[in-house]
Amino acid sequence: MTATPQSARFSVSLIFLIYGTLIGSYLPYLPFVKDRFGIGESAFSMGFLFGAGGALLSLPLAPWIIKQVGTRKAVLIMSLCYLSMVGFMMAAPSFPIFLAVFLMVGLTISTWEIAVNSQASAIEDQMGRPVISSIHGFWSLGTFIGSAAMAGWLFLELNGIWLIWGLIALSFLALPKVYGGLMRREQIPAESTSESPPLKLKYMFYPPLIAVAFYMIAGYMLEGTFQDWGAFLVRELELGRGAEIVPENLWHLLPAAEADARRAAAVSGGIALASFTALMTLGRMVGDPMIAQIGRAGTLQIGGAIAVVGILLVSLEDRTLLTYVGFGLVGLGTANIVPQVIKTADSTPGLPPGVAISIITAVGFIAFMGGPVSIGFSGEHFGFRITFLALSIFPLILALTAGILLRWFERGRQREAAQRAVAADDTAG
Repeated sequence: MTATPQSARFSVSLIFLIYGTLIGSYLPYLPFVKDRFGIGESAFSMGFLFGAGGALLSLPLAPWIIKQVGTRKAVLIMSLCYLSMVGFMMAAPSFPIFLAVFLMVGLTISTWEIAVNSQASAIEDQMGRPVISSIHGFWSLGTFIGSAAMAGWLFLELNGIWLIWGLIALSFLALPKVYGGLMRREQIPAESTSESPPLKLKYMFYPPLIAVAFYMIAGYMLEGTFQDWGAFLVRELELGRGAEIVPENLWHLLPAAEADARRAAAVSGGIALASFTALMTLGRMVGDPMIAQIGRAGTLQIGGAIAVVGILLVSLEDRTLLTYVGFGLVGLGTANIVPQVIKTADSTPGLPPGVAISIITAVGFIAFMGGPVSIGFSGEHFGFRITFLALSIFPLILALTAGILLRWFERGRQREAAQRAVAADDTAG
């Protein structure tokens, strides 16, 4: 049965919710995983590097895979692999095994990202109004649900791995519903054509795409850093830099006050991430009507300014309520960067349909996975507070330049439309 845009929107939103919930649950748990291996932040950040490496390795194959099986099957297959690998990754008995499984997680991501965002872009085109921000909002809603659930789970002194495995089991049960509602090949123009646009190297160095790729990197760097390392920042603010590594299963050997402080820091990390994702969810849910009113450029510029303020609050030396407010403002400010950059790239002037979105989503996820590697090294050597403060350069540049770049894109699309109209008239004549 052919899917409707409405059913496809539900299915894509549901898979974003599934991924977001799982990610939101395991990110606050990562400090426990690191401590279990008895390693520092710099060494642990190699896991993100391996994940990014997997995404990079699979990037050249992703368009070919999608052309062979279609975005619908690609979403299902990669989701099955991803859910399985995350379950193994969180329970890895040693750091080398953790790295190997993280690499396999990365291998699934490029294809999944391109496929699911191609579906979302096609849904917006068929519905004839902005919806892509609200679709991405379900990722943020999921990360809020997952991080809040993990904060509560840890507060009750329960083992976080059981929550993660439970969410994975529920996700497997939901996948048939996702698959049934996604758009078929014939409903997506870039997928139903007999010709497959080649992923030529020159496209990756196409100046307009390089410019918009910076925005994608900025959005994913901010999301990835605050999600992957936010709990570590909060722990640094509460316990101080260089706090001794003590695995969770040995906390009972510590003085009661120190054990309580470590548990409180873990709960605070979950609350901070929940604040970030809650405001990001709100920003994405109101993003579509906001874009309809003031346009993509205005939305991105306002968001960039809000994110700068949030980073300044997060970087205050003493942890206060303002830390949570800062996390929330960064989530609100960065909410619409990724979905709107994807939609902008999907209509890059001068590129064949489907090429730009393949490149930009893969570049973004590599930034999401690989960027935080540098954050881990910097956080260990210079402190996470200073490291997070340096990130303000990304939303600042975005706020100052988004209007110029997006106006250029719009003029390019208008020129292409005029050229197609002239060509059509010539053919008719």
